Amino acid sequence: CALPICMNGEVGMLRGALGTSFLVGVMSLSNAQVCEENKYKDVHYHYSHNTAGAPDNSIAIPSGRAMRNFEYHSPLLNRKTSFDEYLQTQCVTALLVVKSGQIVHEGYYRGRNARTHLMSASMSKSILALLYGAAIAEGKITLQTKVRDVLPGFNGGFANDSVEDLLRMSASVQLVNSYDAGSASDNRSTDPILSPTTDIEDYLRRKHQSFDPGTVFHYNGSVTALLGIILNKVTGMTATKYLEQKVWHNIGAEKNGYWIKNYRGQEGVQGQFNAVLRDYGRLGLLVLNRGKVGDKQVLPKYWIDAMVELRKDKPQPKAPPFYGLHIWIPERANGTSQMAGVGGQFIFTDPKEDIVIVHTAVDSRADGPVEWYVFRNAIVAHLRNQ
Repeated sequence: CALPICMNGEVGMLRGALGTSFLVGVMSLSNAQVCEENKYKDVHYHYSHNTAGAPDNSIAIPSGRAMRNFEYHSPLLNRKTSFDEYLQTQCVTALLVVKSGQIVHEGYYRGRNARTHLMSASMSKSILALLYGAAIAEGKITLQTKVRDVLPGFNGGFANDSVEDLLRMSASVQLVNSYDAGSASDNRSTDPILSPTTDIEDYLRRKHQSFDPGTVFHYNGSVTALLGIILNKVTGMTATKYLEQKVWHNIGAEKNGYWIKNYRGQEGVQGQFNAVLRDYGRLGLLVLNRGKVGDKQVLPKYWIDAMVELRKDKPQPKAPPFYGLHIWIPERANGTSQMAGVGGQFIFTDPKEDIVIVHTAVDSRADGPVEWYVFRNAIVAHLRNQ
């Protein structure tokens, strides 16, 4: 589809899902963004965390022919802009572009470098979903498993929700989602950084049912927090240790990964994972290659396919991007997917074009740089023609 149409549809949905002053950004794109320079940088130095240790030998992502600067038309600015201008003006902290398995761009900005651990924000949700693929393959749980089957103390809200309902953000509980400082919301109340003393399991057990399970799309990080508790119960491991065992070593990560935890040891699976840029790229390649790393099938193909499949028969946002199993699906679908996090964190995968783009930023707006969707699609178009 035309770039402005794709961009407008996807941004429109994230505006609704993430809840920000989107129109201010559109009307004054060139000066509306505020770059929170030190945010999301090596957060594990400041908070309690669990560590997914890197393997002794990492798997290198080879370098390819460097991507050239290029121009593209911005429907928001109503003029031509360039790849370099975007990087200079849109609060970007790092950008990795991998085409046909080779790095064609790797850049660090605003004091970051290849050793800096960048916080995932809600990309963490999709990382947790990858772990569910491993747990399902091992027979530890199924998509049909109900919350009450694993957590018998849940008798009201969430009790009858299935794992699939939770992964599709169609839980039966009405939840409040907000990114505004000081606001009372369920996503903030279960965040280990913002609410480190909360007993997440007890907090969620007190919720009441509002809808029939699996009938309403309602995005909230506390749903992911519940999935984290369930995964811990069925595997007997922290999400971090399970990640290390099932994914981190197998993708050949080059640095440790860190999941922030609260004072009770409950991990911030909904948004507080930290890794270096190239390791996020390795996660993107794992999705792009349908769970395979080299000759090894790390996660089942069927699981990656299920995560990124557009299911219109399931509850969906009112406008694109759509939602799979804890991952966003761009309007044009066709196997493309996007992990997305507050402030401009994205891992975009396009299997048809064989492209992975990892983008991190420190934009003060929850949905990040408004221009991202046009920029992302412009990179794909440029590499197709380069």
